Amino acid sequence: MKISEEYKRLMFDDGLPERFRAGDFGLLEEELVTLRDFVDSFYASARDNGYVPLEDFTTFMDFLAVIRDADSSAVQNLIAEVFMKSSEIRNGLPK
Repeated sequence: MKISEEYKRLMFDDGLPERFRAGDFGLLEEELVTLRDFVDSFYASARDNGYVPLEDFTTFMDFLAVIRDADSSAVQNLIAEVFMKSSEIRNGLPK
């Protein structure tokens, strides 16, 4: 999984987790694009490799922990996309 510098800045330097904890759930369009790119990278890695390394999984779970309670439609839509991508992979697994 590729983690962009934009994602690192957003999640660490710009303090998105701190903003969300403070109740500021607004996202700029470029921030939303950065988060979507992160999600796409995670699922592309899972599809391409058939697995994700534990470090990538924990990074993704940390991401979900940050956004799960955000009270904005943009973030809620992103969460819905995450679960849809998970379902697509699950439905494609051999039984």
